[in-house]
Amino acid sequence: ISDGDSLRSGKLRIRLFGIDAPEKKQKCTNKDGRQWDCGIAAQKALKQLVESVPKISCNLMDVDRYSRLVMRCYAGETDVAAVLVREGLALAYRQYSSLYIRDENAAKMTKAGMWGGSFTKPWTWRRTR
Repeated sequence: ISDGDSLRSGKLRIRLFGIDAPEKKQKCTNKDGRQWDCGIAAQKALKQLVESVPKISCNLMDVDRYSRLVMRCYAGETDVAAVLVREGLALAYRQYSSLYIRDENAAKMTKAGMWGGSFTKPWTWRRTR
């Protein structure tokens, strides 16, 4: 698990389809104004999901410009990306898919994860680095 939306299987580099998680070094701010490691939290959540089952299954959706396999992955019947978005540890990547918008709206309503305070969208955070 390289970060909250990327993993490896042997030599294969996999990017989860339709979501964007905060980068490992990215921080978010909670409602009290304290910073927390939202990128590390996303990475840990993905690791837990993957380790919760003997093996994950993935469907190839695309190949990105970095030659990563863009896949929709499941831990058993559970869509891994949907869980990360619902927990507020990843955003629906609307530029590429509308699949996880409903999950993101649920996270916003419950103020889950990043939605409990303030954060910079991962794609914006990367551009400023």
